[in-house]
Amino acid sequence: RYNPLIRSDQACRDLVDEDKDYLLLPQERLNMQGSRTRLRKPIKSGEVLFAVGGWCSDDAIASVEMFDPTTTEWRAVAPMSKRRCGVGVGVLNNLLYAVGGHDGVSYLNSVERFDPQTNQWSNDIAPTSSFRTSVGVAVLDGCLFAVGGQDGISCLNLVE
Repeated sequence: RYNPLIRSDQACRDLVDEDKDYLLLPQERLNMQGSRTRLRKPIKSGEVLFAVGGWCSDDAIASVEMFDPTTTEWRAVAPMSKRRCGVGVGVLNNLLYAVGGHDGVSYLNSVERFDPQTNQWSNDIAPTSSFRTSVGVAVLDGCLFAVGGQDGISCLNLVE
């Protein structure tokens, strides 16, 4: 169906025509690149991205930074209690969990929980049964899962 407002507004018609061309002429997309054709994911208000731990200057780090896509700014938040590279990270009930990793000397089985509302980490979480780095973390049905990883000897095929 035709919308009379769109049909009567030339600027709106031009935008619709541009969109149609972009969608219907994929071979021409490289020539049509611009600010309106850049692919992007919608941002929900309040959503942020965390960079947790890692490796810097030949050492594992405990620092954590938060990126706010609405302001496009990074800011440091409270560091973890342990240095962790290869840490697995998941979010459950608006809390950030850091699982396992390597502190530069040893593989870890400890888990820490970050509350963005209080900017504090808690260490009262049960450890995983195996010490590992490069662990995958997933959330399903209200549970946090640690998947795979490596223990310095082999790749692990277990899920906790």
